[in-house]
Amino acid sequence: MKYSHRLSDAVHILVYLEILGSNSSSAIAENVNSNPSLIRRLIAHMVKGGILERSGQHGEISIKLTRPAAQVSLLDIYQAVESHQEFLDVDQEINHLHPLSRCMPGVLGAAYQRVQTAAEQEMAQISLQSVVDQMRARINEEKK
Repeated sequence: MKYSHRLSDAVHILVYLEILGSNSSSAIAENVNSNPSLIRRLIAHMVKGGILERSGQHGEISIKLTRPAAQVSLLDIYQAVESHQEFLDVDQEINHLHPLSRCMPGVLGAAYQRVQTAAEQEMAQISLQSVVDQMRARINEEKK
C-alpha cells in the first residue's frame, strides 16, 4: 500500500509559515525535503480549500492563513489537500457468484465507515495551533 504524504507535508508548510513566516516555496521545500512545485501545488489546494490566502504580485506573493491557527483543524487541512478522502478502501474486484464475496463490500464498507467517522471526529479536534505549540516546545527543548 502506498501512503500519501500530502497531509503531513501540508501541515509542515502551515507550521513553517506560522513559526518562520517565510513565503518562499524554495525555502519551504528545502525544509520539507520536497520540491518547490509540490509546495506550490499544496499551497494552491489550501488556497482553494479556504485555509490560505495569497496576495501581491508575481515575485512578491504573500501567503497567510485565512483564520487563526486555533480555528484550522487537521480535518480542514486533510479535506483541502487529499483528493481521495477515504482512509480505507474495500476491494470491489470480487467473485460476484459467491454469496460471501457479494456481501463483503457492504459489511466491510460499514465497518470502514465507522473508522472513517471516528478518525474525522478526532482530526476535527486537533487544531493547527496545537501542532504549532507542540513544535515550538520541541524546538525549545532541542536548544537546551
